[in-house]
Amino acid sequence: MEQLGTLETICRYPVKSMAGEAVDQAFVGYGGLMGDRVYAFVRADGVKGFPWLTAREREELVLFRPRFRQSGTAALPVDLEASLALGPGVNPIFPPEDAFDVDVATPEGSELPIRSPELTAELARRSGQAVSLRFSERSLTDCRPISLMGNGTPRALGEELGMALDRRRFRANFYADWRPDLPYRENDLVGRTLAIGERVRIAILERDPRCKMITIDPDTAQTDRRILRHVNEAHGTTLGVYAAVLVEGAVWKGDTIYLV
Repeated sequence: MEQLGTLETICRYPVKSMAGEAVDQAFVGYGGLMGDRVYAFVRADGVKGFPWLTAREREELVLFRPRFRQSGTAALPVDLEASLALGPGVNPIFPPEDAFDVDVATPEGSELPIRSPELTAELARRSGQAVSLRFSERSLTDCRPISLMGNGTPRALGEELGMALDRRRFRANFYADWRPDLPYRENDLVGRTLAIGERVRIAILERDPRCKMITIDPDTAQTDRRILRHVNEAHGTTLGVYAAVLVEGAVWKGDTIYLV
């Protein structure tokens, strides 16, 4: 298999539209990264088919910083190796729900449990409507289970715009160092299968259509419409790629990425 590069960063986002975290390892399942977007808040009058409260409506959501109380327990299934030894296609057992307990640091500096009435009330106050919490051990993603981007892509986009761009705007699960380090290299991989580390296989399905989220600064929640406008005009509305998982398994930061 041809070596394409390395998995430089792994990111998961415990609560939909809130800040993410970089991790050293993750279980990559058919539904996505374990612990990724396992919580979301639902708007009482949300759009049918997309009821979520997101930073599209309240930009300051990106300033809320969730963290798992048991980060290690929320990273891998129970008895993973035993499940894998049973044969291909056997779904491993996820930890119990309390292994995914999260505390959320608010922009004002307080820390609230994810299930606390105080956090729900705070988000309802900010959004101006009733909200409720949704949990799923399988990721509550908008589209495909995995998103991937080469590190050269946000750098090149920033050069095109004449500004420094924090890659956290793009909320990818995997950031890759390609060899050679070509920007937008992932676009050429649509329709191909990649191997990551010893076991995981993903199919690159399509380029990632972008929305207002990329205009939001992850540290200030200020928006800059120039970014989305440029992506729409110069890159056909897309940046990075989406993938489906073909073979489940654990990945580590620094794993080699191969073209199958």
